[in-house]
Amino acid sequence: MNNRYDAIIIGLGIMGAAALWRTAPKCTRLLGIDASGPSHCYGSSHGTSRIFRRAYWEGDKYLQLLNHADVLWNELEYVTQKQLLFRTGGVFIGAQSSRIVAGSIETARQGRVEHEVWSASEARKRLPAFTLKDEMQVVYEPGAYAISASDARLAMLNEAVRNGAITQFGDTVVQLEDQGTGMRVTTKSGSTYFAGSVIITSGPWITISFMPELTRHLEPRRVPVYWFKPKAGSETLFTQEHFPVFLYERQDGGLLYGVPSIVNSEPGVKIGFHNRQQCPSTPDWTDASVPHSYITEMPPIIGSLFPKLERTPTRAKNCFYTMSQDDSFLIGKSEALKSTYFASACSGHGFKFAPAIGDALAHMATGQPASLSLSAFSVDRFN
Repeated sequence: MNNRYDAIIIGLGIMGAAALWRTAPKCTRLLGIDASGPSHCYGSSHGTSRIFRRAYWEGDKYLQLLNHADVLWNELEYVTQKQLLFRTGGVFIGAQSSRIVAGSIETARQGRVEHEVWSASEARKRLPAFTLKDEMQVVYEPGAYAISASDARLAMLNEAVRNGAITQFGDTVVQLEDQGTGMRVTTKSGSTYFAGSVIITSGPWITISFMPELTRHLEPRRVPVYWFKPKAGSETLFTQEHFPVFLYERQDGGLLYGVPSIVNSEPGVKIGFHNRQQCPSTPDWTDASVPHSYITEMPPIIGSLFPKLERTPTRAKNCFYTMSQDDSFLIGKSEALKSTYFASACSGHGFKFAPAIGDALAHMATGQPASLSLSAFSVDRFN
């Protein structure tokens, strides 16, 4: 058995799947390892949908990554010949001086992202599902879309395998050792592999056995997501043709996000808080239930903003955010392990960037010139 590889990728969530997809054409032998199955729901990558937007209120430092990711998302959809992107457009709503409105406009202008700014009265005509107060303003980005999350990840894995990658599911990496000319990777089953380089994209598990050097910069948190059904007779208002992906900044600073149902199996509109209802957790947590106090907080919020949705969620489910100290990404090369590269702490907004980050990791791990600058996401910024 040949257990030597040009590169090994540990963790095949969306970041690892993207890295595997983008690395496969650059390698002769490539291995991807994941502790769970191909479609497990224990990390941060599972589920039906995620939002893609470029009028990014978080700042223009993300624009280069977003532009590259947009190209690669479209490439993935094209090569797989399967709909992965649902072009709903996006609206970003808040008071005129709010972070979401002012930041989205600023980034859109800096990046020449197509957008419109609507008053509350104009938005009420265009967005009949929403109830908006007069002081609210809306930034509309026609190019925003919803990503079919689980389908997109599996598409990346399929494309990687089609290009020669090998995948190993259900086996946990327990040790990484520097071998001078490369890395030795040992798994729980007793298998040993050797690679010229390693990419670690294991989300909240990254500091366990892999990179304790990142421990002080990361905090895994449980974050709930909810689904709400339209009231009888109002179903059309919330279809993907009429209901764009959205961000909504409340007066108290709470930031809601939402996505229309894009698959038949989804039980309604997906809505959650991006910056609230977070519980510090460990990645081996066993209690998957959403706290009752969180669930009971949602009906009055939903009732005031979306009177045509049922106020009580049909489903509530936890996912993981792996947060950094400044809510941004950690991407780079390990200081402790030679030839080892990583991406983690995507802080709850990393999914949309996955193709671009995976592509950057692929370039680093194969010794090719960087496809784009990642200096803004280096661990060095905390020193």
